Formats: sequence, C-alpha cells, structure tokens
Amino acid sequence: MKILITMYGINSPGGIINHNEQLIAGLKQQGHDVNFVELIWRESVKGKTTKNTDEYETGASGIPVHQGKGWLFPAANRFAYKGDWNLKRWKKFVDDYEMIIWQIPVPTKQRDNEGNTDWLALYDLPPDIRQVAIIHDGNMEKSYPWIHQISRHLHGLACVHPCAFHGASVLDVPRALIFNPQDLGSLTRNNDWKNRKNSFISMQTFKGWKHVDDLVRAIPHVSKNTRKLMAGGGIEHNYMTSVDKCKPQYFVSEERDPDIDPIHYGRKIWDVALEHGMEWLGYLRQERIRFLLRQSKVVIDPSWSVAYAKVGDHFNRVVVDGIIEGAIPIARNLGISTNEEGVGEVFKPYENYMMVPHDATPLEFAEKIEETCNLPDYLSNEIHQANYTLLANFERERVAQQYVSLAFNMPTGFYGDLKVGEVSDKVKNKTEEVMSDFFKLSKQV
Repeated sequence: MKILITMYGINSPGGIINHNEQLIAGLKQQGHDVNFVELIWRESVKGKTTKNTDEYETGASGIPVHQGKGWLFPAANRFAYKGDWNLKRWKKFVDDYEMIIWQIPVPTKQRDNEGNTDWLALYDLPPDIRQVAIIHDGNMEKSYPWIHQISRHLHGLACVHPCAFHGASVLDVPRALIFNPQDLGSLTRNNDWKNRKNSFISMQTFKGWKHVDDLVRAIPHVSKNTRKLMAGGGIEHNYMTSVDKCKPQYFVSEERDPDIDPIHYGRKIWDVALEHGMEWLGYLRQERIRFLLRQSKVVIDPSWSVAYAKVGDHFNRVVVDGIIEGAIPIARNLGISTNEEGVGEVFKPYENYMMVPHDATPLEFAEKIEETCNLPDYLSNEIHQANYTLLANFERERVAQQYVSLAFNMPTGFYGDLKVGEVSDKVKNKTEEVMSDFFKLSKQV
C-alpha cells in the first residue's frame, strides 16, 4: 500500500519521535511505500534549517531528527493547508494514498492555530482512503476532545497503552490496543546482566506528571558505588535548573526530603544530586542510548499520575527500550498500573519490573534502586525471561501489520479485538465549546 503519515506541530514531541520512526520502519519492512509530512496552517512554507546539523540523526523517515527539537522537515515534507487553494491541492495530493495515519490526531490549542477551521477539510476524503488516528494521551477526553468533530471520517484509533485505550471509549470509533513499535534487532539476552556494574539510567521528557524530581531527590541516598545517569530534557528540566525561575517544589525541604542531611535544606535538588554523583547527559542519539542501556543494570521510569491511573495503565516506551537492551525496569505503581500493588494489564511487579510506590520517600526510592541492582540471579533471570515473551507484542513489523488490520476493521492488537465506545456528553459539550471559542467555527458540522 501507499501510506501517508501526518504530523501537526506540537511543542514537545518526546516519545512520538521514536514511535513514528519505528512505525515507518515496520511498514517499510512489510513492503509498504511510506511518506511522512508535517501539516502547517499557512499559505506557504519553506523547509526547516539549522546550523547544528551534527545534533540530528536520520532514521526510517529519511528526515533528520533531534530527540528534543523534532524533525528538520525539508520543503517537500511540509504541506501548507491554509485557504481553499491549498485544501484543493491537499485533496489531489492524498488521492494517491490508500491509507493515512494521523500521528497527532488533531491540531492542538497552540496560539498559531487560533481561528483555524481549515483542518476540518483535511479528513473529508473518499472512504476508500483508510484513516487511522493514534492516541498517545491518557486523557483524551480532557486533552483534545474536539477529535469528535472529525471522528466520523476515521476508520480506527490506535491506542498505545491501556490508559489511552480505555480513555478513548468516549468516542464511537473502532479502537485497538497497539503498543509503541520497537526494533528488536538489538535484543540483548542478558547473559551479562549480573556482570554489569551497578548503574541506572533514566531518559525522560521532563513533564510534571513524569515526576523526574522524585528520582532526582532519591539520588543522594543511592550508593556512591552506583552509577547514576540522567538524560532527556524539557520544560520541567528548565525550571529545575533555572538560576532565577526554579519552582519551589524543586528545592530541598524537610517535608519532601525527610532523610537528607538538613545542611541541604533550601538548596536546589538538582545541585545536590550532581554533588552526589548524578551524571547529566542531555539529549542523546539513539545509538548512544542503546549503548548506555546495555551498560546499565537498571532503567528507571519515575512517571505516575493519579488521574491517568483512574483510566488505565500508562507506561512509557523507555521501559521497553531498557528491556530490549537487557536492563531491568523500575517503575511506579500508579504509572504502570491502576492500583497500589502495581499489578497492570501488561506489566507485573517482580515478574516484569520492580515497583516503587508513587508516594515513596526519596530514601525508599533509593533502596529499591539498590535492591534491583543486587537482585539474586534466579529473580533477574525470571524477569528477563518473562520480558522476552512480552516483547513480541512490541515488534515493529507486527505493530505495523496491526495498523493495517485496524484500518480495514479487522480484529487486532493486544486484546485481539476492536471496541467501539459511545460519545460522552462531556466530549460533545467540550467540542462545541472549543470549536466555537478557539477555532472560531461559526456553525457545528
């Protein structure tokens, strides 16, 4: 098939970058012809340029990409859709494709989209062009319910984790649980795990709900003999390290750091962590990430959200990245599951990962890191073996086939079936409000 993947502009693509590159790779492995374009609400666009090309790498899309900044789209891969002429051009452009995958389902409420109603016409295509939207978010009803405005054009929703799947039940579109695609070509069988030096790595897009500060607070309590690697970046990292705009919650306090030496009260948690051996790596190329994961015993995802946990499991792809390279994951109970015990639909504590409660103290978090680095052979082997079986569900070519099956309404995904929900009143009301107030649609369609 000839398949088009689209991308609206967003401020922080994060894990969407690797999702997209791996999905394209999987589709191409299946023999599909795949193109990738950025949709821009302007009358015309030029290609993106930068002087720092060395910071970019090129994956399956063929477009240079940076883990923090996103893709460096050339002019040929940017489509201006503002105005009737451009929309006619779009209809002619997509007529060559049999399937469209909406990597970002709808435009976001960014300032440059205010008053934009042209996006509605992008989906109004012949039914033989199969359209699938990807749901990355765990609370779609709150984040972008206006997808309801165009949902009648969609043939399926690909939900990347149970939280996204259950959250999308407020739409009457067939949906499947289809995990983030992964390259299993570098799968490490972990024979060397016990011989690795005690070390952990955490790679995050620093957002509030990911609670990277919980891990940063734990670092002073981790053994000085354990290597402590932090990578990534984002808005909360900027606040955490800012000279004059550091948020109050990113300072050491008696309440949040009950076991630390009082000499550190009032200091930035970031500075204290650096003094206790934290190595800050920033954004990394994929090759470097894989190398460091193969050197580390542990990969840590500190994310948790009470709101997401009410909906479903909300694990991040970094957990699977670590498993592929032989690291054992540490994750939070209200991130990887919906309950205090940390028993999720996909991941189970002491079977697939080591669990840290969402309300653990920094010392308790550190103790779990030390426990994981020193697991007995029988338990580390059991975790590795269980995760090998689980990984098959993330293999990129298998995931790619699931997207095609979903597009043609065939049972697929982790649950093996498609579900169709009902449009909630909240979605209807919020859609009407946003379409009128932000997108300036004068009449509901």
